Amino acid sequence: AIIAHALRMLIFETGTTLRVISPALILVIGSSLLALYLTPEALQALTKGPQEMALPDPTNGSLVFVFILAGLAGYVLMAVLWHRHVLLSGMERDGVMRPSARIFFSYLGRAIVVGLVQLGVALPVTLAMGVLASLGGGSALLVSIGGVLGGIIFAWIALRISLVLPAAAVDARMTIRDSWEATKTMSQTLWGVALLLAGLNLFFFAIGALLPSGQVATTLVGQQALFIVEGLIFVSVLTTLYGHLVEGRSLG
Repeated sequence: AIIAHALRMLIFETGTTLRVISPALILVIGSSLLALYLTPEALQALTKGPQEMALPDPTNGSLVFVFILAGLAGYVLMAVLWHRHVLLSGMERDGVMRPSARIFFSYLGRAIVVGLVQLGVALPVTLAMGVLASLGGGSALLVSIGGVLGGIIFAWIALRISLVLPAAAVDARMTIRDSWEATKTMSQTLWGVALLLAGLNLFFFAIGALLPSGQVATTLVGQQALFIVEGLIFVSVLTTLYGHLVEGRSLG
């Protein structure tokens, strides 16, 4: 029901979805197109394998870094706009397309904290999965199973602590501990949600692996499209959880 509600919000009125996130899409796609146009050699160098990778010259490297930051800012803005579109109502709705810099940087700060917590959890989980694989003699099956289990655990923890993100988007106070407590009643259900999200992640990864590695423009555009769709799904799931668990909204 959680996943269905999240997807329904995104695709029921596709035009509205695109309109709401259009400023963020312009930033993400625009930074990618500028990178392709102004620094094609640098992108080509960075997309090669480790054995063939060559560092771009400092000027192009700096531009690529700027474009990467602009793209990341676009993804943050996309999340903020979608949270606000769904969760705000009445007169507050008028400011959906104009979140303040304070809200943007508050969201970014909380996203960094969430990322650091996940990183702290990922290290022991990855170590445990590595030990499991080594006990099995490096079996490809065990490595794959370990990767899937690690992805599910990672997604579950993200769901438990990430309600601070939609809270930041609507300028509400919430800590990591508050998010953990708010999701406590649905902790078992969230394992199922994490499983579905991990499956979607594998699906998008498989599609990304099919993109032609030698064609920088095609690969970049394809990867951006996959990141946008995958990111929107996760953001919409968080919005659904926040609306249901914090604001008492129905999943119907």
